[in-house]
Amino acid sequence: MKKSNWGAVWAMFAGGVACGAFMGKVPPALPGLRAELGLTLVESGFIATMINLLGAAVGMLMGLLCDRFGHKRLGLAGLAIMAAGGFLGAAAQGYPVLLLSRFLEGAGFILFAVTGAALINAAVASPGDRNRAMGLWTAYMPGGAAMAMLAAPFAIAHLGWRGFWAALSALALACAVLVWRCVPATRAATVGTLRLAIESLSQRGSWVLAILFMLYVAQWTSVMIWLPTFVVDARGGSAATAAFLGAIMVLANVPGNLAGGWLLSRGVGRGALVIAASAISAACSAGMLDEALPDAARYALVLVFSCSAGVIPVSVLSGVAVHARTPGHIGTTNGMVMQTAQIGQSIGPILLAWLASHYGGWSATLWAMLAFAAGCAICGFAIARIERRVK
Repeated sequence: MKKSNWGAVWAMFAGGVACGAFMGKVPPALPGLRAELGLTLVESGFIATMINLLGAAVGMLMGLLCDRFGHKRLGLAGLAIMAAGGFLGAAAQGYPVLLLSRFLEGAGFILFAVTGAALINAAVASPGDRNRAMGLWTAYMPGGAAMAMLAAPFAIAHLGWRGFWAALSALALACAVLVWRCVPATRAATVGTLRLAIESLSQRGSWVLAILFMLYVAQWTSVMIWLPTFVVDARGGSAATAAFLGAIMVLANVPGNLAGGWLLSRGVGRGALVIAASAISAACSAGMLDEALPDAARYALVLVFSCSAGVIPVSVLSGVAVHARTPGHIGTTNGMVMQTAQIGQSIGPILLAWLASHYGGWSATLWAMLAFAAGCAICGFAIARIERRVK
């Protein structure tokens, strides 16, 4: 019997951690970037979310290319492009070049991210191992982002933000070598590109997963990006304190990822997990944006929010292999999911920044957070109904 290749899973996770670090390197650097370049709050939001714009535009196309021409080949290209964008950003002297560098980072990020589900699915031997592996894979984003945010105060103090960003680019290249050596290539799809797209778009479950991931990412990424700025601007905290609190918030997502994979491998329904997490997220959002509560209680609710919400991404990404028409459609389906996720990462932080700027502070963002959570719960009901019919 085939045995699961956990070495390949861990190599992919290492590459994912590098991707997550590129997401997490911006929030702790934003106060310095704003001071050096004179960025407004909205401009800072574009710096933070520019990495997502390419995925928001062509995520499914990237998935199609990976299915047609090989997941490993394009995944390695993604890590290389992401590193090149990071080196360009480290050398940038102005806002336009910095935006361009983040765009290149987004191109590399989405190329590698869409390969993850297909390469991991090919590496594991059973549905139980797949759920556990996807739980680990899902932790790449919060794990890498937390690593970058925790390292940022020390690294920026000694290297500056430019040196820190260059070091992360070197890390991405090292991870590319690891993936090249440890991850077997998958067989490219034999059907045409148009047919891949049409058959993937015809799967109702895939659409629900894509919308669910968009709504989840919109709320979670917004908290991740703006928490350090809130600590510095609204509470007068230091940049180091803000970076540390932000990193712990991101790291709190990892136990939720791992627990979600474990619960799914024990037979807990995907829809039930999503509905429960959405309810907890809504309750935590109401508390953490309530100015009447003490700061310690509000931050505790931020941690609960991040941890409980962590079961949603593993529910989505493990569901990609379940709802894709065939294994040859996994990259395209994952591209759909990643494309909507990038849309969520792009609009969520900008929407919250606009609401906070125009309607009296961060408490005005509550209704957007509640709407995101309600949408996630509706998707949870829908995916549960679809999977019951399939069974």
